[in-house]
Amino acid sequence: MVIRIVDKLLFAALFLLALQIPILSDHYLQYLSGYYDATLAETKATTELANTHGYASVSDMIDELKENASHVVRDDALRKEATFVTLLRLEEGVRTLKYGHYFEKVYYLLTPAQFDTLSRVVDNFKPSIPLSPSAVIFSLVLALIVNMLLWTPHFCYCRLRKKAPHPYAYR
Repeated sequence: MVIRIVDKLLFAALFLLALQIPILSDHYLQYLSGYYDATLAETKATTELANTHGYASVSDMIDELKENASHVVRDDALRKEATFVTLLRLEEGVRTLKYGHYFEKVYYLLTPAQFDTLSRVVDNFKPSIPLSPSAVIFSLVLALIVNMLLWTPHFCYCRLRKKAPHPYAYR
């Protein structure tokens, strides 16, 4: 009987935890969107600078800046190049968090490359309950799966113990 109560409590805790994932992904999306907007503004400014000075493309301008004699100019060129790479990475993250399904969002959030950003988002996170039915259903499915995985060893052990002959039984 105690095992059944513990099972129900564990499931409830897992379900409440799984319900936080959609809310956390929304918070993460808001954070990423702000960062994306700032990065997009910076890349647009770099593109306008390249167009103003007659470069065929931004990469041509960056390549020329990398060959400059000044260390500051070369470092700035590398920073500009890194900003464009960051923009592409942010676009992928925003797309995943906006249009991805529940498990894609979970995978994205738990990717080791996201841990620094995730820790900053978690610092400002307040637990709540999602309102969308799909988020509740996916959370329920995830909680059921994790609960079954956690209890499977115990139930297998109990089943084997029942089938094993008792050492003191009469034959």
